Amino acid sequence: MVANVTDKVLALAKSGRITEAETALDAILAGKKVDAKTLKTAVLFHLRYSLKYRRALQLVGHLVKARPKQSSTHALAAEVLAHIGDLPAALKHADQAISLSPDDADARFAAAFVALQRNAFADALEHVDHALKTHPDHRPSQLQRGWALLGVGRADEATVLCRALWQDTPDDINVIGLYFDAASVAEDDPVFLHMRDDMLPRYAELGGERLAYLLKLLGKAYNDQGAYTQSFRSFADAKAAHVLPYDTTQYAGYINTLCDEVTVADFPRRGLPDERPVLIVGMPRSGSTLIEQILASHPQVASIGESPNLHRITEQIGVRRHNPSEMVRAIKQIPADGANKLAQIYLKELDRLDAARVIDKSLHNFELLGVFAAMLPKARIIHIKRDPMDTCVSCYTQNLPPWHRYTQDLGDLGQSYIGYRKLMAHWAQVLPNPILELRYEEIIDDLEGQARKAVAFVGLDWDPACLDFQKGGQQSRTLSARQVRQPLYRSSMQRWRRYETFLDPLKAQLAPLYPDGFDKPAR
Repeated sequence: MVANVTDKVLALAKSGRITEAETALDAILAGKKVDAKTLKTAVLFHLRYSLKYRRALQLVGHLVKARPKQSSTHALAAEVLAHIGDLPAALKHADQAISLSPDDADARFAAAFVALQRNAFADALEHVDHALKTHPDHRPSQLQRGWALLGVGRADEATVLCRALWQDTPDDINVIGLYFDAASVAEDDPVFLHMRDDMLPRYAELGGERLAYLLKLLGKAYNDQGAYTQSFRSFADAKAAHVLPYDTTQYAGYINTLCDEVTVADFPRRGLPDERPVLIVGMPRSGSTLIEQILASHPQVASIGESPNLHRITEQIGVRRHNPSEMVRAIKQIPADGANKLAQIYLKELDRLDAARVIDKSLHNFELLGVFAAMLPKARIIHIKRDPMDTCVSCYTQNLPPWHRYTQDLGDLGQSYIGYRKLMAHWAQVLPNPILELRYEEIIDDLEGQARKAVAFVGLDWDPACLDFQKGGQQSRTLSARQVRQPLYRSSMQRWRRYETFLDPLKAQLAPLYPDGFDKPAR
């Protein structure tokens, strides 16, 4: 009976009826006895369909207790933990899964997924190649190989792989998503035409998150084709299809409270003097991947990518996201010994890397810099800025993760940008950490000069490898990964004008940053 119900749950999920599937699954889990098979189904459901990774984490903990010696159990645990950002624990479970069953394709897939999250692309390729050697038709590993290829800059190979996979399953939105990341999509591309003419009408009937994702992919394709009006409307339709509430008043309150109540006096001598961390902060789509790759090409620099480390630490000390009173209290009251312990937790991830400097490029760490300064007051911070209109329009017309809810509405996006700039200006006045401000446009105009400035700021001698970042350095999985490996062009500037007829709500918010009008450089 239970087996029939779990089969029904997966059938509902595959058809896009996620809420119905979750209701049926919760009814099973509410029973007195839940077997390991049902737990596994529940974990897979939340991993593949609901994307409720915290719920999957609760369930996989029970599964590990029930089946501690099964490779598949540890493979699922590794994948779940990687999704929530606990990479050390994820790596342990991935290693355990492989030790129990070295040739198991699912174990290798999980290990590759963890490696991708760690930016360890060579490891990821090794795992998927091992899986495909013994199980050449293992679909998840085939797709995972595409992401690993894209991560190391082999976009052409990823494109060829995606086309082959798409021929077999033309409705696989995951394959299409990878393909659109790897390739520039032409008007006559059969993948694009299939999405627009066949898949879109069917997804429109379903609505919700799946439709929103498809519309964002179409928006990216229209942008590739130079159909900018259609591109913008596609992104706007995507946001209307899956509305993500965002409280601009709460966010403004968070920013204003930090600016009003946190002062220089709140940073007495405490924390560890470790100078290895280099935080790159700012708004998405501001050029952070470019400066990361420049620095990571230096032989003494490594990167941990967009690490959730600092965010997880703030949660552990009882600071909820964008809660101003809890954040102010933490900044003011973390004792010296507590700051040292928190710093040690943060540095643990860096200890596995043999590097004098380690980049952490989680951009929204700008919201958490008060806690970071209490832990590591000598660590360096690079603030990357780009023209506000270009930044915001790029944020609006990208497939950013759902927690970037401030990008749902142009007015909200503009208000959030103003708040970010206000907070960064405040941090520059009160934090003990060295802070370097770089402008994306100046990097484009004077690559070597700005690269030298960044290298000197992090306390290292110049190395010409930093100008060869498109060939070497640590690769990236971010949205900018493909662009940053191409020659630098000034065409990346003023792109917002392609969409100007739609941007009045954004202009209204950003006007204070353009005191001489939008035809002049922003302040």
